Amino acid sequence: MGHFFNCGQMCLGVKRLFLHESIADQFVDGLVDLLQKKTVGNGMDKASRMGPLHLDYQRGEVEEQVEEARSRGARIVVGGKRPEGDGFSEGFYYLPTLMTDVPDDARMSREEVFGPALPVYRIKDLDEAIERANSSEYGLGSSIWTRNLSYANQAIDRLQAGNVWVNSLHYGYDELPFGGVKASGIGREHGPEALDYYLEPKGVVIVNV
Repeated sequence: MGHFFNCGQMCLGVKRLFLHESIADQFVDGLVDLLQKKTVGNGMDKASRMGPLHLDYQRGEVEEQVEEARSRGARIVVGGKRPEGDGFSEGFYYLPTLMTDVPDDARMSREEVFGPALPVYRIKDLDEAIERANSSEYGLGSSIWTRNLSYANQAIDRLQAGNVWVNSLHYGYDELPFGGVKASGIGREHGPEALDYYLEPKGVVIVNV
């Protein structure tokens, strides 16, 4: 749900997944199992769990990102191509894709992947995870999954993102300020902070009344 909902076309969707090396293999195996069971097809079919991308151009962009990473040594664990068979020619379909060993300077690492392809990276500790997460020019949403409250607080303080979720998918709340940092934009919508756009602050000093 964090990435493949709406065929990966979400501003808040998970764009890069960093897994501690102690759980990486098991986690990837479980994710592969889920993705292989995710039926791609027409949304009018009750069996479908993921539809097409909105634009042919956008599908081509995702294909280019995947191929560029693969040509530089990345491994396609699952997916990485268009589905075959009747009906798929009538939409911009692409299989849910998971990739490992993606170089840090590959397009998938540097750009937003606005489609159903997710790069996975192995990390040794929290410091490495935060450093690599912050290496992006974007900073809209981020999340950390941990049972360690100290780690959670460090991530909240150090992650360069407008929003941080702890042990939660990237859900938006009307009462919570929403917006990004760096190339992900300026300012906030939702929450009382959104009213700042309509206010003109005035500084006042009163002495010896």
